[in-house]
Amino acid sequence: MKISALLREDRPAVSFEVFPPKTSDAFDKVESAALEIAALRPSFMSVTYGAGGGTSRFTLEIAQSIEARYGVPTLAHLTCVSSDRAAVQRQIDAICAAGL
Repeated sequence: MKISALLREDRPAVSFEVFPPKTSDAFDKVESAALEIAALRPSFMSVTYGAGGGTSRFTLEIAQSIEARYGVPTLAHLTCVSSDRAAVQRQIDAICAAGL
């Protein structure tokens, strides 16, 4: 279900935001935290892109994982700062291909 449809429902929507790890070493901690959050059955979750795209390399992977593993609708943030048009389009294409 699209998040826009969830927000139109006649009930409160609760969401949580996940911040990607700064290093691959911390990836497992984020995955574990996402599982605990998903168990709360939020309306949806979002995964940030990081300030200036600093942690963006993990955004799509985490967002895909949350939705696929836990069935919670998920969105991936996209920040255009420090990116050219082609890079932004590649990220949009990847997000769409992931079904997010």
